Amino acid sequence: MRLTTTDHIHTLHRSPLIMAPILHAFYSDLKETQKNVLLSYLVLPFVLYDSTSSYLHRVSDRSTWRTMISDKTRIAGIHKRVNSLRNITNVTLMSLVSAGYLIIDEDMVVRATRKRFPVIKGMGQKIASARNLAKLLEEREAPRVYKSLGIVQL
Repeated sequence: MRLTTTDHIHTLHRSPLIMAPILHAFYSDLKETQKNVLLSYLVLPFVLYDSTSSYLHRVSDRSTWRTMISDKTRIAGIHKRVNSLRNITNVTLMSLVSAGYLIIDEDMVVRATRKRFPVIKGMGQKIASARNLAKLLEEREAPRVYKSLGIVQL
């Protein structure tokens, strides 16, 4: 099979080097909960999806997880997006752990270290969206979040 230019552009846009600041920003602002590693599979599908990303970018302190998922256009196709971005999420997560930006303990709790990413041009809105998603998921457990989205299996 021969790869086309479109395939190469898609690979570059979904590179772990580009996705790493998004996942790191999410875990930098997320409060520790049990098995929060499962939440990493939702970050890229929400932040990279235009409808949800624009909502997350302008979310206020009064916004909640329930208000976000109340608009079905924000969560439409989330199961498919989670499945399509699962591999890049795994690679990105492992890259962040091996580079010392994140730590995953034996209880599957992800913690951000003190290492910081340099500012990357053009990523400001995506990083802000990831941070705001962490605020919305602040007190939620991963199984309940997945259940509210209608996802029963990863």
